[in-house]
Amino acid sequence: MTGRLATWTIKLSQFYIEYKPRAAIKAQALSDFVAEYQFKAKHSNLEEDQIRPWLLFVDGSSTANSGGAGIILISPEVFKVQQALKFKFQATNNVAEYEALIAGLKLATELEVTIIDIFGDSQLVVKQISVEFKAHNENMSKYLSITQELLKKISSWKISNVDRAEN
Repeated sequence: MTGRLATWTIKLSQFYIEYKPRAAIKAQALSDFVAEYQFKAKHSNLEEDQIRPWLLFVDGSSTANSGGAGIILISPEVFKVQQALKFKFQATNNVAEYEALIAGLKLATELEVTIIDIFGDSQLVVKQISVEFKAHNENMSKYLSITQELLKKISSWKISNVDRAEN
């Protein structure tokens, strides 16, 4: 392998080759998404939409050095939108879970989702949203209120707790 690399290095050294990263990767990702997904007309069959909800899977994680979140949003036609987030701030695992949920709900509202089933592996977050647990921590209360505001934009939703292995 080293010999092949050296050979190509010698052969290509006569050319001035400069590699530049793509500057508009976010715009390219958006245009790829729009090109791949055919949006339904606003006046689609409402009964069909009510029977088949969108599915949102969220997961957040935090370590001493970094934190992040993963989101998978699946349409009734089984089109998957996947998103990964890396946090530039220190977060607990519960904060990471809320951040993942908020990002997923923002994505769903941008896509004008009306019916959604949400799946997360954080018992605390799921139970706080289901009003089975109270948010005693001020930080968790703020995250809960932001989540509730986003959920008001969706006409029908259900949240479920799943095992970490299944999420």
